[in-house]
Amino acid sequence: MAFIIGVDTGGTFTDGFFTRNGDLRTVKVLTTPHDLTVCLADCIREGARQFGVSVQDMLAETDIVRYSTTVSVNTIIQRTGAKIGLLVSQGFKDSLYSRDAGAVEPVFSFIARDMISEVIEEIDNKGKIVKPVDTDDLTVKMQNLIDLGARAIVVSLNNSHVNPAHEEQVRAIIKEQSPSFFLGSIRVLLASDISDQPDAFSRTNAAVINGYIHDAMVRYLYRSEDDLRANLYTRPLMVGHSHGGTARVAKTRAIDTYSSGPVLGVFGAALVGQAHGFTEIVAVDVGGTSLDIGIIRGGSHNYTLTPIISDLPVSVPMIVTHSVGTGGCSIVKPDNSGGVQVGPKSAGASPGPACFNRGGMEPTVTDADVVLGFIDPDNFLGGKVKLNKDKAIAAIKRRIADPMKITVEEAAYLIKETTEKNIRKELLQFLKEKGIEKDKLSDFALVAYGGGGPTRYAGFASGLKFGRILTSPYASTFCAFGFSTTDLLHRYSKYFPLTLFDGVNYMKDYKKLNKAVAQLMSIARRDIEGEGFSADNAGYYLELIGDGELAAYNVRSEKTQLSSESDVKKLCAQFDTPSGQGPAEVAISTIILNAVVPMPHYELTSSPLADEDPGGTLREERDIFWSPEAGYRKTPIYNRELLVPGNKVIGPAVVEAKDTTYVIPAGKSYYIGEYSHGVLEEA
Repeated sequence: MAFIIGVDTGGTFTDGFFTRNGDLRTVKVLTTPHDLTVCLADCIREGARQFGVSVQDMLAETDIVRYSTTVSVNTIIQRTGAKIGLLVSQGFKDSLYSRDAGAVEPVFSFIARDMISEVIEEIDNKGKIVKPVDTDDLTVKMQNLIDLGARAIVVSLNNSHVNPAHEEQVRAIIKEQSPSFFLGSIRVLLASDISDQPDAFSRTNAAVINGYIHDAMVRYLYRSEDDLRANLYTRPLMVGHSHGGTARVAKTRAIDTYSSGPVLGVFGAALVGQAHGFTEIVAVDVGGTSLDIGIIRGGSHNYTLTPIISDLPVSVPMIVTHSVGTGGCSIVKPDNSGGVQVGPKSAGASPGPACFNRGGMEPTVTDADVVLGFIDPDNFLGGKVKLNKDKAIAAIKRRIADPMKITVEEAAYLIKETTEKNIRKELLQFLKEKGIEKDKLSDFALVAYGGGGPTRYAGFASGLKFGRILTSPYASTFCAFGFSTTDLLHRYSKYFPLTLFDGVNYMKDYKKLNKAVAQLMSIARRDIEGEGFSADNAGYYLELIGDGELAAYNVRSEKTQLSSESDVKKLCAQFDTPSGQGPAEVAISTIILNAVVPMPHYELTSSPLADEDPGGTLREERDIFWSPEAGYRKTPIYNRELLVPGNKVIGPAVVEAKDTTYVIPAGKSYYIGEYSHGVLEEA
């Protein structure tokens, strides 16, 4: 009778994915930006209601609650983080270790220039202490930052990646001056605790952003966990990380949660694509606030050591997705070329689109869908939210149709077409940057999801020859579904430059590498035991990140301890170059130990195929405006919840689910496969 719960809070909606012994329920509630614990509670409450049990009874029988949240992203976008002070090495206050003066400017949106001070100290690039910390000078500067209102102090000293002794000494001095039993105790966060990569600028950026969002995450996540415990949940709340795993709140760094929701959606896309025989997968998430694109190559995620956050490179390993401000709640306005601009500003959940009837006055993509007839105002979110079509019409007429001297329907169609063209443009640009040309798309499955994915995919994928175009029966809550497939995962990174093959000889002193890995293993086992799990039940594997011309490559090794030169040769053989001839030499920069503890999962199950005829699922016919040329057309509307594997819907048609709408234009069909995924095909 145990439950498994996954919750993903987005900018507009909070999604829930609830299972009990294979029995599945999905939930979608409006996000409450003023207090995200409210929408989390709303989601849990609705999940319990759908199973016909109380919140307390459900949580008392829950094996795991996984949670991803937009708190870190929202804090960064809105610049509502803590006021922090920054201590850097002497001579680096203005440059922050960057050689490019212009690259530093984005940092000052997180921290004022007068909140940065220099520490008199020096450690060389070999880790040798050249000049000790001037403790008297440090005390004065620390007190000045506190007097200026710093609620946390970030310490990022030069060469701390090879020797963090001075950073640790600075923290000890500050804590001595401001002990934890005082109400004015200052949080001290070290760059060396965030990253050991040699790029001091990226390491400083990561530490600054982590410090900036730290307090908001602490308050929110612990309060969320307390609310669950108050309702009889006895296990730790597991938080989604942007490297693709989960960890309890106490073992989570704030920056690890950045953009975790979109990342976890890509995990779901991988599972769906692989169920259809694909290891090359493109994931497109059209949400309420943003468009997020991810990719799987050869079954592996798009992983980087230096992602970009708010125009700043940060040295925190992440799975990367491409995000753009295009979604169902994107605000639309006329542009200067006779068309419309969609986004990037969003109406969010509050006030929301005009049709939400919550005070929104600007037209959005969702308003256009209501005007065109794709969204039924009386059946939005299964009828729980009634939309106001008249307000959607009024907003589009006032802001778009009248200024452009076109009809409301033409304006709504222009919004729809522009949105899908924008998604297509972003998708093709993303693929081009990954070295994937249009004529190679047959190797890939496209998985479209999010509340707007099924509504848009026939439009933005039109003419693109993907091997298969897929959606999910839980597309609207897909990131929460992807979350349900993840395990507890800790990643331990160590900067460890090493030559495995010099062009002639293979490295023989592999014990040096073994020792470094053993140190990481000791930390991993300690952390896993500290989370209440058995370290012996965990799985461990290595990733080796290439150096030099191999910097973009990483290889995986199931062996965490090398035992022969043959093991070294096998690792080197996994590296490759664009020429396909193998590298002249193999050097690595970083080793990463992955520690995985299996968590309860939702498993995809197949079903026997029924007849193609979906006749019994027909709900009604409705007038839909398909184009200015075709005008309104009486269109069949099918019930997604009643469609079964084997059924096929021929377009033009609309398939309505309780939380999204699948648009099937003329010339296309929507086939339900054995795993209940929808397959868009030529009719």
